[in-house]
Amino acid sequence: AGTFVSGCGNKIPAGAIATVGDGVVTKAQFDKLIQQAKAQAASQPSAAPFPAVGTPQYNSFAARVVEYLVQQQLIEQYAKQHDITVTDKEVQDRIKQIEQAYGGAAKVDAILKQQGMTRADLQDLMRSQILGTKVQQAILKTVNVTEAQMQQFWKLHKSEFQQPVTRTVRHILVKTKAEAEQVRALLVADPSNANWKKVAAKYSIDPGTKNNGGNLGPIRQGMMVPPFDKAAFSLQPGVISQPVHSQYGWHIIEVISINPGKTVTYAQAKARIQQTLMAEEQQVAWQNWLNKAEKDAHVRYAAGYNPAQLTASPTPATSPATQAASPSPTSTK
Repeated sequence: AGTFVSGCGNKIPAGAIATVGDGVVTKAQFDKLIQQAKAQAASQPSAAPFPAVGTPQYNSFAARVVEYLVQQQLIEQYAKQHDITVTDKEVQDRIKQIEQAYGGAAKVDAILKQQGMTRADLQDLMRSQILGTKVQQAILKTVNVTEAQMQQFWKLHKSEFQQPVTRTVRHILVKTKAEAEQVRALLVADPSNANWKKVAAKYSIDPGTKNNGGNLGPIRQGMMVPPFDKAAFSLQPGVISQPVHSQYGWHIIEVISINPGKTVTYAQAKARIQQTLMAEEQQVAWQNWLNKAEKDAHVRYAAGYNPAQLTASPTPATSPATQAASPSPTSTK
C-alpha cells in the first residue's frame, strides 16, 4: 500500500495523483476514466445513476480507478524493463475482432460515442490489455501444480466429481384436484407422447413446460419441492402418478427414464483438477506480484486519492470505465 508524504522533497508532482517508482499517474488519466464511466452509465437507462462525489459508492469506484491506473503503471514499467512490446498490428487485429463481434465498425463507433470514448481511446485500451496479457504470461510462466496438490484436491473434493442418478420427468400442473384427476384420466387412456403434448398444451399452467409436453428434463433428487420430489423418485418409469399437491397446484407426473449416476475416476478428473488448481495458483501468484511490485515501487498518493483511505476494501479488477466491454489486462487468464 502506498502513502501520502508531504515532507520536503517527497511531494507528489503537480497534476499527478500518485507516483509509481519513476512514473506517475496523472489527474487527467483519473478524470478521463471517471468521465467515461459517467457516460457509460448515462447511456444505459436501466443502469443505476453514476454515484455522487463524496458518497461511499463514489469513493469505492474512485479507489478502483486509482488502483487500476497504478497497476497499469506497474505493468508498463515491467514491460519496459523486460522488452515486452505490443505491435500496431496486434492492436488492429484485436479491434477487428471487436468489430466482428459487435456487427461492424459503425456499431463500434456508436458504442464508443455513447461511452464517451474515441477510436484513440479504444486503441490505447486494447494496447494496454494486450500488454497486460503478455506481462502476465511472463510472470506466470513458472507457475505449476504438483501431483501431490492434485491428489490432495481429489481427496477433499472427490464427491463433487461424482454424477448423481437423475430422472427425466414430465408433468402437467393444474389448479385443482378435480382438474388433475381429469388430466390423469386422459393420459391413462392414451399415454403417448403426442397425447402428452396435446394435454399439456391445453391444461397445464406451467409456462415453462406446457408447450413441450410437460418435459422437465433430467432432475436430481432434492431439486424439486418435497411433494413433487418424493413422487418423482418413487415412481417407476411409465407409471402415471396420482394427483400430487404442492404449493404451485396439482401435478400429474410421469418418469420417462432413469439415468444412472456415474463414478468419475481420478484419471478422468485429473485434467479438470489441474485446470482448477492452475487458475487458483495463477491468481495468487499474480496478486503476489502486484503487491510486491507496488511495495518495491514505493507508490505514494496525493491527498484524497489513497485507495485505502477512500474505501476499506477496494477491489481492483478491471478497467473501471470499460469493464463491460472487454477483459482487463489485470484479470488472470
